[in-house]
Amino acid sequence: MAASRKQATVDAVSHGSSLRGHVSETGRLSLPAELRRAVGLERGGPVRIEVIDGAIRIRTMKEVKERIQALARESGLADKASVADFLGWRAAERADEAEKAGKR
Repeated sequence: MAASRKQATVDAVSHGSSLRGHVSETGRLSLPAELRRAVGLERGGPVRIEVIDGAIRIRTMKEVKERIQALARESGLADKASVADFLGWRAAERADEAEKAGKR
């Protein structure tokens, strides 16, 4: 019974519902175990943290890597350049965007 309840929680989290977490006075964020399980962080690991439209987005590095690979395939660069080349290109593009935003 408890295992099926846990699976139901993981399924619910995977489909857009929310869980309650806690930020300590020192700024540490506690993520519920069900949430960590739902995204493959049962034992912790590196994540990418971004602020998008005022919301905090946390992605696993596996997800980030998969997204980069998908972008490379979509752009036609997958067979022409390495991931390192692609990351360098994106870093330059971000720097250009930041410079343009600063001139506004």
